[in-house]
Amino acid sequence: MTCSLLEYYRKHGPMTEIKEMDSLVADIPADIPTIVSYVQNILLHEHWSEAYGVELSDARRQEPLMRSFEEKLVFLKGKGFTHVSEGRTNQDKMIGICRDFSVVSAALCREAGIPARARCGFAAYFEPAKYIDHWVLEYWHQEQERWIMADAQLDELQQSALKIEFDPLDIDVEQFITAPRAWLMCRQGKANPDLFGIFQWWGYDYLRCNLLLDANSLLKMPMQPWDGWDGYKILPLDRWTEADYAVLDKLASLALLADQDFQTFSDFVSRHEKIRVPTDLAEVYTPTS
Repeated sequence: MTCSLLEYYRKHGPMTEIKEMDSLVADIPADIPTIVSYVQNILLHEHWSEAYGVELSDARRQEPLMRSFEEKLVFLKGKGFTHVSEGRTNQDKMIGICRDFSVVSAALCREAGIPARARCGFAAYFEPAKYIDHWVLEYWHQEQERWIMADAQLDELQQSALKIEFDPLDIDVEQFITAPRAWLMCRQGKANPDLFGIFQWWGYDYLRCNLLLDANSLLKMPMQPWDGWDGYKILPLDRWTEADYAVLDKLASLALLADQDFQTFSDFVSRHEKIRVPTDLAEVYTPTS
C-alpha cells in the first residue's frame, strides 16, 4: 500500500467533507469502536426502525435522501445535536440506510486521520444462503498494515437478532463480498447471480448496480442505491451487448486491483461516462427529481 494512496483515503471527498458543521465532529478519536458508537448515536436504519420502537412517517422516510455527511450534520444540528458523541433516544436519531452508516463512519475516520472508504457489496449474514445488498466501512489498520472491514450498522440489538458470531469490527471476506468480487464470481460461474440482491431485485440487475456504486465509492463518490445516471446504472439489461458485459468485467477486475494500480483503475472509470458519476450531480436522477 503506497503512502500516496493512504493519504488519498485519509482526505475527504465530496460526500464526506465538512464545511460549516465542524463543531459537531470536533476531536474525533482515532479509535474504531468509539467512531462506530458515534455513528450509532446519530443514525437509525430505516428497515430496522420497528425493532427500535420507532414508527416512521412518510416525511421521516425522506431522510435517507440526503446524500452528503454535511447535509446530515445540518439536519442533526436542527434536531438539537451539538456533537456526534451525544447519546440520544432512538426517536431523535436520523433515519438512514446501510450506505449512510458506512459513509458517516468513513467521514469520521477521515476526521480522525484514519484512511477509510465506504464499500458496497453483499453480506452473507442477513439471510441464510443469500447475499444481501449492503455497505460496510473499510479502514486502514496502521499496525497490521491491512484494510479491515467493519459494519457500523450492527449494534447489540442487530447482532442478537441476526445471531452474529463474528466480530462486526473485523469482517471476514466470506461474510461480506465486495461488489467487484461478487460480479466476477458470478461471471466466472463460481456463484449463482440469483442469490445476490435484495427485496424483489436479484441477479445481474443488482450486481451491476452495486459494482457501479462500489467503483465510484473507491473514487470517493459513494452514491445512494436509487441514484441513477445515464449509462449502465439505468440501461435495461435486455439492451446490453456482450461488449457491455465485457466493460463491466474489466471494471470489476481493475477495482479488485485498485490498491495495486489505482491510476489505471481511476483512468478507466474517468473516461467511461456510462460508469462514472456525473460531475454535475444535478444530472443524477433521484426518487424526487
